[in-house]
Amino acid sequence: MRWCYGELNHLRILEEAEFWKRQEAEHTVVIRQIVPNLEASYREQLVQWQKAFEETENTIVAFMERLVRAHVPVSPVLAGQIARLIGLTVQQSGDFVSFLHTLRQESAAVAENPVAVVVINHIARESEYYRGIAQAYLSDGARDRQPPR
Repeated sequence: MRWCYGELNHLRILEEAEFWKRQEAEHTVVIRQIVPNLEASYREQLVQWQKAFEETENTIVAFMERLVRAHVPVSPVLAGQIARLIGLTVQQSGDFVSFLHTLRQESAAVAENPVAVVVINHIARESEYYRGIAQAYLSDGARDRQPPR
């Protein structure tokens, strides 16, 4: 994400978060599809992850709608709320990556499916990519940068 958007940085990071939460929800479906014999406990955890990502995406969309309707500079209070939400998305993605590592290491169904191992590794890398974008936004002053003049 580029930091030259000034006030729109808040909307841009919310757009990124919305996209990646949708991706992560879809990834839970992909894993369930490519590992049809996945253990029931892991299958259920993936369903729960999907629901959590969808709920987070809905919260993000509500913030985006709020920003678009406001038509004013983002208040420090709202900027803080957005930063907290993005922080939660970073944590959620990190927890999901940890779950994926556990799944890859402990699931017999995944271990016997080389394609699943590759796909799960790819999914984990994508979630880490999002975390990097979001952490850059959260870093000291990054979310408040103004475009160069």
